[in-house]
Amino acid sequence: MIASAQAHDRAAVLLEVMADAHPEEAEAHLHSAARHRRWADNDRGLADEYAPDGPVF
Repeated sequence: MIASAQAHDRAAVLLEVMADAHPEEAEAHLHSAARHRRWADNDRGLADEYAPDGPVF
């Protein structure tokens, strides 16, 4: 789950860079970036909930 959260964070950063580079598509990229950030937060929560030795973060 941690690796998945990190991958979603990286995807969000890339989408934010793409939004800056392509203003005509910025809104769509920023919506996608926000979605990836929510997924990353969710994955971190699941990692904390199911970690065998307690919270990871």
